Amino acid sequence: MPSIPRLHLWQDTVPREGPLNMALDEAMLLQAEGVWMRVYGWEESSVSIGFSQPISVIPNAQAGWPMVRRWTGGGVVVHDGDWTYTLAAPAGSDLSEQRAVETYREIHEAMIRALHEAGMGECSLQSENTSDGMGVCFVEPAKFDVVWQEQKIAGAAQRRAKTGFLHQGTIQPVKLPADFGLLFARQLAMDVVVMDQMEMEARLLPKARELARDKYATMEWTLHRSVAASNPGPRLAGAGSNVLP
Repeated sequence: MPSIPRLHLWQDTVPREGPLNMALDEAMLLQAEGVWMRVYGWEESSVSIGFSQPISVIPNAQAGWPMVRRWTGGGVVVHDGDWTYTLAAPAGSDLSEQRAVETYREIHEAMIRALHEAGMGECSLQSENTSDGMGVCFVEPAKFDVVWQEQKIAGAAQRRAKTGFLHQGTIQPVKLPADFGLLFARQLAMDVVVMDQMEMEARLLPKARELARDKYATMEWTLHRSVAASNPGPRLAGAGSNVLP
């Protein structure tokens, strides 16, 4: 059953470059007055890496692709026709206060119900970790990822900060119906409010452009976590090592 009373859904119709996508997610977190979800696409085939990953983990096949570092944890994600979404909720909300493993499981349980509605009835939760969550995200599933026909098709990463809760996820390589964002939102929440494209752009893009320019598009942000294995930075914890405290 849906566990969120109300969710605001923005189905972003404009594919964007990696730094602006990450910046919009953070801008949404900064302004969310409840639980907000953004569904979006990528301007070109890209790679995103987790907050604590060195860039050396990017596979050779994607070495020359545009790359952006996420604010969440987790492994390397190849964005090449995938279905990408982000959930944001302010500090003090249930999502922000729940344990990471609980929110990870509940969100993916809702996703499985939506996938069943979309005709993919054999989806299930991965029962155990098969990796540390720091390599290529879709090579091996982490606990509570979504699997279909023994293949991982959905994973995510989370961060809890003073500003609230951020969950960035993707589904691949399956083909989803055009209304899957709404199907998913209705499995997450009892009430879904569909947000207007122009309203959301007016509300979030000014801050997002600032964040993209000053943070996500900079070499300092891109490279500053690329440290030797002997100094790996903050420890990741939670479902599939995809969660930062």
